[in-house]
Amino acid sequence: MLKSIALRRVLIYFALSSAGVAVVSQLDLDQRSAGVIYVPMFVGIYVLSRWIEAKLSGPPATTATAAAEPPSKGFMAKSSKP
Repeated sequence: MLKSIALRRVLIYFALSSAGVAVVSQLDLDQRSAGVIYVPMFVGIYVLSRWIEAKLSGPPATTATAAAEPPSKGFMAKSSKP
């Protein structure tokens, strides 16, 4: 399963970065000033790809039984008894 998660992250990043490079190459910029655009673009693409991957992976698993049961030891158990 770890390989599929890593592969999904790579594919998302590759698709977004390829689209970004294609858009920047269409702008007819001087190659010396292209780095000013590429660096923030790739940082933004990385953040966006991590967000997309988190949305695709779904919510984290939680245990409902642990939240429903009152504590049996400690301060909270003593204070909740009448």
